[in-house]
Amino acid sequence: MPTKTIYFSKARTALKYGLQALELKGQDIILVPDFICDSIFQPISQNSLNFLPYELSDDLSPNWSLLDLLITKDVKAILMVHYFGQPQDIQKFSNFCKKHSIFLIEDNAHGHGGSVGGKELGAFGDIGISSPRKFSGKGAVLYLNKEQRHDFVSDLPCEKIESSNISLGSILRWTPKIKHLLKRVIKKRPAYENPRAFREGYYADYYLDNSSISAVKQTDWVKMGELRRKKYGELCEIAIRGGLQPVFKKVHGESNPWCFAAYTSNQKESIKWFEWGWKNDVEVYSWPSLREEQIQNNDLAFQRWKRILCFSTS
Repeated sequence: MPTKTIYFSKARTALKYGLQALELKGQDIILVPDFICDSIFQPISQNSLNFLPYELSDDLSPNWSLLDLLITKDVKAILMVHYFGQPQDIQKFSNFCKKHSIFLIEDNAHGHGGSVGGKELGAFGDIGISSPRKFSGKGAVLYLNKEQRHDFVSDLPCEKIESSNISLGSILRWTPKIKHLLKRVIKKRPAYENPRAFREGYYADYYLDNSSISAVKQTDWVKMGELRRKKYGELCEIAIRGGLQPVFKKVHGESNPWCFAAYTSNQKESIKWFEWGWKNDVEVYSWPSLREEQIQNNDLAFQRWKRILCFSTS
């Protein structure tokens, strides 16, 4: 178990204070995968740190043959991302960090409640973050495995997640056919093919309130993982029949997958699947919101973005 866990409202806030716990100095470099949401860079810049992108293979693991070449005296940490809730090779990352005497930062925003060998994802790195908010609407977690010499977290206010017992949304959950019909009449399909459509703005720093923390802890994450893995398998069959290539050959047996991800042959085919999902009430979307310079340069990560589909497992 980690030495300490702290609950915040957003994962980016958890990362901001986690980086402070590592006591990195201004201009230190973090190795960051090139295929990652641009919101990750907010806490990096807030701590006056630099980043250096590393390339990924099609299964979203690092191109290990190139990774050693990025190490310099200024590189102090590497970010490991459990994409879509599927665990990376944690031992290989740990060995890499020991070899180069750098910190391991674990990003489990896509897989809260998942584990490896019975140990929860997010708790393996020197610091780790997880995002129950993506599953239950409540908060983020910072896992700390590095002893702190001082109290590094500011005196933050708490953000309470309000929820009413009865709402239009809760009623529609019990009547999915009506919900689907209303959605198609009232709303337009989101522009998943627009790489700038889902960028998020700045968020202030908040702790998560105690009642919301209790709700997170009381959630049956094991059962949720079982249900989502079952849905993952069903979506995988649909995707393969449709000629898609799954990003991962199989779902990890302890994972809590945020989505099922697959490759199309090109963006034109991706758009066809977005349309299919909207028509058939299956949530099919793009991810992530890349940095503007990646879009402008049409780099490898942006080319990958055009071909990746996410099918919701909720």
